[in-house]
Amino acid sequence: MEGVPVADSKIPSGTKAILLDAGGTLFRPYPSIGHHYGTVAAKYGCRASEKDIEAAFHRVWSDHDKIGDFKSHLNEKNEKEFWRKVVTEVFREFGPIASFDDFFNELHDLFARPEVWKFFPESEEVLQALKEKGYILCLVSNWDTRLVKLCQGLGLDRFMNRYVISAVLGVAKPDPRIFREALRLSGVEAGEAVHVGDSLEDDIHGAQRSGIKALWLDRSGRHAGLSQEDQDSVTVIRDLRELI
Repeated sequence: MEGVPVADSKIPSGTKAILLDAGGTLFRPYPSIGHHYGTVAAKYGCRASEKDIEAAFHRVWSDHDKIGDFKSHLNEKNEKEFWRKVVTEVFREFGPIASFDDFFNELHDLFARPEVWKFFPESEEVLQALKEKGYILCLVSNWDTRLVKLCQGLGLDRFMNRYVISAVLGVAKPDPRIFREALRLSGVEAGEAVHVGDSLEDDIHGAQRSGIKALWLDRSGRHAGLSQEDQDSVTVIRDLRELI
């Protein structure tokens, strides 16, 4: 029956729409960001290990608000400038790269291609099952405008009814406005939706502040390190299959 979860599903009773994060929830860079950054960088004379590049990327990304974010309407030029600053910071400690403009343009184009990304093993199975059960599926992502074509290339249009992308809307999670737009497009009230994502602040706290129930996808066991208050207030799933 539409809107009614099966036994043992973590989807709350009365849910009509399921809002889903993109990167880290449905798909991920494959095999890794460090792999692709390192492979392209090597062509331009930079010899750094994938592991070191991966670590540098995560350090930069954890503090990327100092660089900027996809929280306003952007054009392709502004988006590329944001990513140029990120890549510059990532490679700052690894020495100069010959023809940095060519290097960066190749890297930027690469990550718009679906073959660089891979669904988590259960994603397509779960999305198909949720669609067959009659749920409205809406992607809610902090991403640049390349996500539209990327989702098409990955075949997400088979499952998704709606897309809400921060760079297109002009606000990013955890801002309540991005969740309100997802509710509006899905045609449901906050109490009729649940949001699923892997970021505690952007996905879980953001949805909860908007009156939306949330499920934290914690593939790596981060829940154990939370404060007791967060542990008590967060519903955790370890695999998307817990939705079905």
